[in-house]
Amino acid sequence: MLRIEGLSLPQRIKQVSLDVVPGDAIHLLGPNGSGKSSLLNLIAGLITAQQGTIWLEGRNLYHYSTAELATCRCLMEQTHRSVFALTVEESLSFFCDTRPLPDELEQALDITQFLHRPLNELSGGEQRRVQIARCLMQIWPAIDDGKALILLDEPVQGLDFSHQHRLCILLNELVRKGNMLIMSHHQLNLAERYANRIWLMHEGKLTADDVPNAVLTEARLSEVFACNVRIVADTEQNRLIQTYL
Repeated sequence: MLRIEGLSLPQRIKQVSLDVVPGDAIHLLGPNGSGKSSLLNLIAGLITAQQGTIWLEGRNLYHYSTAELATCRCLMEQTHRSVFALTVEESLSFFCDTRPLPDELEQALDITQFLHRPLNELSGGEQRRVQIARCLMQIWPAIDDGKALILLDEPVQGLDFSHQHRLCILLNELVRKGNMLIMSHHQLNLAERYANRIWLMHEGKLTADDVPNAVLTEARLSEVFACNVRIVADTEQNRLIQTYL
């Protein structure tokens, strides 16, 4: 379990309190600059809050060593592009030198066809998929045991529609094992379909924490994102969220 109590960071996070339980697939939404990346970095233990406490499995997060955290939580940061000529396989070996690339990662992220290509020759979307694989492989034993905290900052950025869905399906399969997932992005329809909880942030504050239908309303989204939002239903009565100025 993850518990966040009264978390604050000057100019970025204002008195955020939250609980995360095993099996949560949380999608973190909000405008640019609303504090999403800062919150993920705080939860990962990479930066220290001015106020508040984070508890991971009943233990103060700041009492974990870096090595301990590296075995049970991962964070994929928002921006990363490799300039090195290492192959994908060589790059991944730094994170899994004692174990092979799991088949479910290789297939879901669709990286088989470029395992032997240099990273710096891949497209941005291809590099993003490798980055996601690296991040998950860092804590794969904990993921396999259903005891991991997975933090992803805009993992669907640069991915085409098919790979966005494939990633979300993979992550929800990992969540069903008991792992905890918090991922930020800007794709409202992905959050509607794949999240079991949505955190909505605005100006450093948590403005909503609930199931998708309760958070993703036309009035709330229009106010937070400062644009017009309309929710319609397709022929199968699935909700589709449309945005426009």
